[in-house]
Amino acid sequence: MFMAKKRVDPHRAKLEKELRGAIREVDEEGLLFLLQQAGVLIHNARVERLNKVAKEIRGSRTEKAAPRGTGVEIEESDNGKVFFLTMGQSRKVLNLNELKKLVRICYAAETRTDALKQLYTVLSRERRDILLDAHIDGPQNVVMDGLFRTIRAKFKLKDR
Repeated sequence: MFMAKKRVDPHRAKLEKELRGAIREVDEEGLLFLLQQAGVLIHNARVERLNKVAKEIRGSRTEKAAPRGTGVEIEESDNGKVFFLTMGQSRKVLNLNELKKLVRICYAAETRTDALKQLYTVLSRERRDILLDAHIDGPQNVVMDGLFRTIRAKFKLKDR
């Protein structure tokens, strides 16, 4: 029986050889750390693949899309209890109450400028991590405007 030889990437083979050689010089604690980091890398790669597949599936559905060019996306989890907020390269999780608060701000403010100021104030007080990771330095930031536009495009306030 003829078996095709699996093509080996020479760059990868060299890296694997270097890693095997370096392992001999690492103590047990260091090996444990490396193993944990490998687990994180493997997990992240799997999540990226799953997100890509999910995005392709969602793309095939006819949903109301976020405005183009905003760099902001909000995706609902399967159970609807959390939402994934992507702003540029930053990806954060919002719970339902946090998202509701942002939606209310976007609809209750008298002007878009007021809404941007209020969004920034709430995020700086309650979710500073979002502002820091997305490199947002004030309410005038274009990403804040993208957040406002995305929220208004994807969500509506229910009558009480």
